[in-house]
Amino acid sequence: MTTAVVNSRSDGELCRNACGFYGNKIWDGFCSKCYREVYQQAKQIQEVYDGKLNTSTPPSSPTTSNSNEKRRSNLSMRNPLRQMVHRAGSLRSSSSSVISALLNEEQTAENEDASKHLDLMITDDARVDIKSQVKTFANGFHKKCSNKNTDIDVLIQEYGTFKDMIKKRIQTNSLYREENEDLVHYVRDYVEKIVFSKDYTFIFNRIAMENEEQDLSIQNRISALHWITPAMLDAVLNENIANVRETVYKAINALIELDSKSTPQGKIHSIMECKLFIEEALRTSSERTINADCFLPALIYVVLKAKPPRLHSNIRFLSEFSQPSGEQLYYLANLDSAVRFIEQIEADHLGLSVNDFDLYMRGEPVLPSKFVSLFDYPMEYNSINDQLRKISQEYSQIEHYSGKIDENIQDLTKHLTQSIADVNELLNHSYKRFSPFEQIPSSVTAEPNEVAESLTHLTVKSQHSSDS
Repeated sequence: MTTAVVNSRSDGELCRNACGFYGNKIWDGFCSKCYREVYQQAKQIQEVYDGKLNTSTPPSSPTTSNSNEKRRSNLSMRNPLRQMVHRAGSLRSSSSSVISALLNEEQTAENEDASKHLDLMITDDARVDIKSQVKTFANGFHKKCSNKNTDIDVLIQEYGTFKDMIKKRIQTNSLYREENEDLVHYVRDYVEKIVFSKDYTFIFNRIAMENEEQDLSIQNRISALHWITPAMLDAVLNENIANVRETVYKAINALIELDSKSTPQGKIHSIMECKLFIEEALRTSSERTINADCFLPALIYVVLKAKPPRLHSNIRFLSEFSQPSGEQLYYLANLDSAVRFIEQIEADHLGLSVNDFDLYMRGEPVLPSKFVSLFDYPMEYNSINDQLRKISQEYSQIEHYSGKIDENIQDLTKHLTQSIADVNELLNHSYKRFSPFEQIPSSVTAEPNEVAESLTHLTVKSQHSSDS
């Protein structure tokens, strides 16, 4: 015996009331909730409608002519239930048309904004060719991105193949013979604007799902390392200077905005903006030449303070879909290196003992040292921090000199012991050679006065012996 499936529906059949849920044929295209609402309203109207019909008929038994008139009046009056259903369907179609019109208007505005990247092209034929190639690719690519079953690796390969194709076309096709050498960059920006204005969410969500554990791991790691200061990283950032603090905050904000950008070049622009602020802070802090040795520690510090969201996902997105220039690629690699350093950072990287590093990681108090950051303490506590640092330095000096004193005392004790042993050895030889010295003690333990009196007595005795 077969049973009918009550809630069978085909994918894509939304409710006629445009509520966002799926409709069903047995509910006339409505979802269960909207159907109940429409049905209840229509039922109430139907009851009123039936009541008016009943009151309009005479109490006597209807004749044939009266029955015909009633039938004609029923046909002429519209059924309220059908009217409500029709009205709901009209509402859905009108709302869909409005949404469609808004989307088309937005899409047109985005295309016009993207076309600005091609305004510097010389020939119209080349411009038309580029738009045609990109439009064809973008339509097919959008369908694949919209398909949930399409793997991210397939999208990466498709996009990479198109990038190589359009680059080769620009280099070999005669249409582009008169164009500027920077045309590749203009076309790159145009392609990214067209493609990722529609498909960024589809692409980035796939990448974020694959890198979710890594993103959470680096977020937790950065949170645990919030206590790190520029001095621990050997970063040349003088936070006592107001301009340096303000510039570092700007670099932090630029790095945070990385996740909010929807095109590869937009994300790279955030990285380059962060780089400019860091270099400005380094120049203000010191007169040293800015190089990789001073830039990378400063970038690591900014990453720790910014705690940018979905860091691994953004780096993966840029590595797969961006077309950075030489300088942009260098600083993108620096950001990747900073993230890897943070993941592997240990006590010796910060000049700390293992015990102090563990205390910091557990959030337990550590003896104040020179590693004090203005990001960790308010400005009004600077004088107190300076005093604590001086006390800590004096305490370290006391410990150092105390250790030296202990070493000197041990050396003195060793030398005295050796000297006493040498004196005793000499006295023992004297005992054997001179018999009058037999009464001299074997070890020098007496007080100096007693030793002097004993020697005087022995001298007198020896003189008497010689006279006799």
